Amino acid sequence: MRRVKAGDKVKVHADGASVFTIVSIDGDDALIESVLGAPGTYPFHCKLERLVPVES
Repeated sequence: MRRVKAGDKVKVHADGASVFTIVSIDGDDALIESVLGAPGTYPFHCKLERLVPVES
């Protein structure tokens, strides 16, 4: 698995439909936010091991 970094687009699991952007990384934890600017979305924390890079 390639390493992810801030700014990368990811999914929270391989079969996920939603795409998120990594805002920041702290140890094994990432702050991610939805790429959609919809009301009610907010950044949240997720373990790096769960994230799956989105190929562009």
